[in-house]
Amino acid sequence: MQTLIENTRAYRLLKAECENERFSHAYLLLMDDARNLRAALKAFAKLFFHCGNPKTEREKTLSDRIDAENFSDCLFFPDADKKFVVDDAEKVIEESVLKPVESNKKVFVIGDFAEANPASQNKLLKMLEEPPENVVFLLGATTVFPVLPTVLSRVEKLEILPFEPAPIVAALSRIYAGKPYAETDFELVAAASGGSLGAAQNMLEGGDYKALVDDAFSLCLCMGATLPPLVKRIGETKRKKELLFLLRVIFRDALVLRSVSGAKPMLRSETARITKAAEKYTDSSLVFAQERISKAEKEVFFNAFFPQCLEVLISDILLENAKSKRRQ
Repeated sequence: MQTLIENTRAYRLLKAECENERFSHAYLLLMDDARNLRAALKAFAKLFFHCGNPKTEREKTLSDRIDAENFSDCLFFPDADKKFVVDDAEKVIEESVLKPVESNKKVFVIGDFAEANPASQNKLLKMLEEPPENVVFLLGATTVFPVLPTVLSRVEKLEILPFEPAPIVAALSRIYAGKPYAETDFELVAAASGGSLGAAQNMLEGGDYKALVDDAFSLCLCMGATLPPLVKRIGETKRKKELLFLLRVIFRDALVLRSVSGAKPMLRSETARITKAAEKYTDSSLVFAQERISKAEKEVFFNAFFPQCLEVLISDILLENAKSKRRQ
């Protein structure tokens, strides 16, 4: 994870600010990866104490203590796998007035702030606006939507954009070295992850990624009459976000094959099925599919009924494909 994080613009930006000791008093780190958000926050927190890439024994010890969450001047809230609540906010306020013990600053790391209810977010507003001297807040969030506008106006946003498949594959190769996975396994979950290392890890460990890829291709290559039973079977998946992203990748790969001579699809191990999709759809319907999937992703985020959302999505793409063929 550290290697992925270090190559992001957000990390380089904060690193430069910390090296010059000209950082803000509050940051919001946005990263759509619940599994690795806390690890990412630790990587960013180390920058305030100049131990991001430890060279001395002291820096190494400090880095290890931040990882273990036992450094007195870098406090983590809430406890792992818990949500930030009003009691946590009150503890932060109490601790923030106490002077640093081992350094010249105190950093409060809070994640995932997107899961904090409005009451606990409001409790921190004044502290975020006017923190005590030498106090820095580093908030984490997997999405910006649930974070109050009043909070957003008081923090500097650091956003980690979705990673490309290649660095995710490299990260998986490091994490699962010696485990019984093939390179094609890493490539499939990386392509289906939506740019999230955590999503790729979850699919790989869950062992359902191959079935998810098959489901996505079944939807892309189906005929209108076979869509309802397909949706009935596939629509109950727990991996809604990953399925939609896989559909996006398949339609995008199909468009690339149609448009660029000698191009290689992102899903390289699925070239045969990508070719079928490229033969089935027109260029305009493949472009339309990207726009329509974006709409579906928003609908799912706001708790749309997924089976219905999925059926309407594929129906719309099939309809657009039929219309564009008639126009040709």
